[in-house]
Amino acid sequence: MTMSDAQQEALEKILARASVDREFRKGLLVDPRKTILEGLGVRIPPDFRVKFIDRDQDVDALIVLPDFEQPDGELSDRDLDSVAGGVGGDHTNRW
Repeated sequence: MTMSDAQQEALEKILARASVDREFRKGLLVDPRKTILEGLGVRIPPDFRVKFIDRDQDVDALIVLPDFEQPDGELSDRDLDSVAGGVGGDHTNRW
């Protein structure tokens, strides 16, 4: 998924604040949607799932594995949903 300029800017603000604000950081780990809305006024759509994790001190790098691809080339339900189209009508300050 490619991020828009607005999404990239919001992510940079989130990460910058999380590096200096301990309570904001804790909120991201527990309830990121609420924390981001209350802290930055950015609404993450309900259908967009997001998770923040803390790097353990004994780990040098966290690497997220790529999505698993079906060997038979069949699309997953999530992939089918993403190509089915349609978006909500609320275009306020959102992720």
